[in-house]
Amino acid sequence: MSLNRLFWLISILLMLLFLVLIGRIVSSEWAVYERSTKSMPAIRNLQLALLAEEKLAAERGPGNSLLLQEPDAAAKEFAGLDQARFASDRALASLRRALQMQAVPQLAPVIAHVASTEQALATMRKEMDLLLALPVRQRDVAAVDAVLQMMARADSGFAPAIVALADVAVRSDPQLSDGLEGALLASSLRNIAGRIGAVFTAPVIAHRPLTSQEIYAFSRLSGEISQLYSGIELQLRPYQDNPVLKAALDAVRDRYLGAGLGFLNELFAIGRSSGDYGLSAREMVVRYVPRMAAIPHLRDLVLAEMLQQARRQNRQAAFFLVAATVLGAVALAIFVLLMQVIRLRVLRPILDATDLFVSLADERFNTVIPMPRHDDEIGVMMRAIHVLKAHSLAKVRLEKQREEMIAQLQTLSDTDFLTGLLNRRAFFAQGEQQFGIAQRYRRQLTLILMDVDHFKTVNDRYGHQAGDQVLRVVADLCRRHHRKVDLLARYGGEEFLLMLPEIDLSQGFAAAEKLRCAIDSCDCQLDGGEIVNVTASFGVVAFECDNDLESLIGRADQALYQAKHSGRNMVVAAPRGKSDETIIFA
Repeated sequence: MSLNRLFWLISILLMLLFLVLIGRIVSSEWAVYERSTKSMPAIRNLQLALLAEEKLAAERGPGNSLLLQEPDAAAKEFAGLDQARFASDRALASLRRALQMQAVPQLAPVIAHVASTEQALATMRKEMDLLLALPVRQRDVAAVDAVLQMMARADSGFAPAIVALADVAVRSDPQLSDGLEGALLASSLRNIAGRIGAVFTAPVIAHRPLTSQEIYAFSRLSGEISQLYSGIELQLRPYQDNPVLKAALDAVRDRYLGAGLGFLNELFAIGRSSGDYGLSAREMVVRYVPRMAAIPHLRDLVLAEMLQQARRQNRQAAFFLVAATVLGAVALAIFVLLMQVIRLRVLRPILDATDLFVSLADERFNTVIPMPRHDDEIGVMMRAIHVLKAHSLAKVRLEKQREEMIAQLQTLSDTDFLTGLLNRRAFFAQGEQQFGIAQRYRRQLTLILMDVDHFKTVNDRYGHQAGDQVLRVVADLCRRHHRKVDLLARYGGEEFLLMLPEIDLSQGFAAAEKLRCAIDSCDCQLDGGEIVNVTASFGVVAFECDNDLESLIGRADQALYQAKHSGRNMVVAAPRGKSDETIIFA
């Protein structure tokens, strides 16, 4: 390769390397930018969904209370119910509009969940209003329970939408998983806080002790609240340096787990004994619900932090994208300019000097020799290197040809010229290794010795060329019926050897019988058009306590001898151990 081509090749490789590095930087920052761009609307969708879930849960409180009171005694509760319904509808509508504006296929199931929740709410509210129009005594207990269950289903049926939106947010940016999980746990804590407060609604209104079911529900929900708070602390551990989040987490612990849950524990103690709570349902709500506010406040702060983090990443990624692109373009321009300077100031003089020396070596004396500007021997050195390279390439080619010839000679020395199988010498060279493995590790090994029946008759009747053709046909059949790990060789004349590693006597017998049937059913058509039916006899032995491969072949030869003298075209297996019984199959 000329120095000029080498220079351009190296220049192109360096340029490609530089472009790859710049591309990696741009690709990495683009991934961050794209991730943050997707995560911001995903977090906002999750915020709207959690707010809608909170409003749905808040609607259950006045609804439960009103179902247990007379219509005339609950005027304020009706106003609270109307406000809760309005807040639920507005939250669901805001979520639905935000999802529809994005028009993302993966959000279609969430939109369907929102629509089904709105339909369920409408049906539940219609049934509830019919009951609330009746006095308490005329309200059917089963109908009230059905409405309560419809409220619970409308609330819990919204959970798949939240799970789906959380999954979208996490997949858009896995780095936000801890914070998002903390926000979801906080939302669950808010829901359970509402449910545990609802346990006391009916007992406080009726001024009665707690039932066993209500006691069990309070105990179970209390345990879940403790577990959820521990989970929130664990998920928000990466944000422990954020003072705002830490203060909000402490507020949940002090205001709700301390004061709010403590207030419910007092009611629980009263409910287990007298049932004289000393307050109305509305007073209980006024004392309990404000202490729950610390939980959604923590949730909203976590989501706001996630959104702010995504915005920071988005701005930083956009900045780095622009900076990397500009710097890459500038660096590329400098690199091209540097290559041009090297080509003109360094490479061109070297090439000119080389051309001059080549012209002198070719005795082209009419070449104009310019006045030298520098004393330089680079041209002579490069010419010597090229000559050395040419000699080296010639040496490598000769060495490769020598190796190919050695391999061909090795193959020829190991192959039977007529059948293309291993010859006797190669079989013993490879067979000794397999025999040694079987002898050392007591592995199974079977040997099949095969002889073409009446082969001399074929030679005498049709000629030796026909006999050679028969041997090639038999060899081809043997190739088709042996495994790659088996050793197949022409043992001599019309005899063939087949060594089967990891095969016992019965399996070897079956293999020999299969080959015998294939040979027996094959009609060999000679070049002269004659059809010759060929059969073969087989002797099969399995390795037992043989001292060497010769003794194993000797036992196979004895079995073959018995097959020959028992009528030919059969398989005889040598007996195992000291038994005189032989296996013969014709």
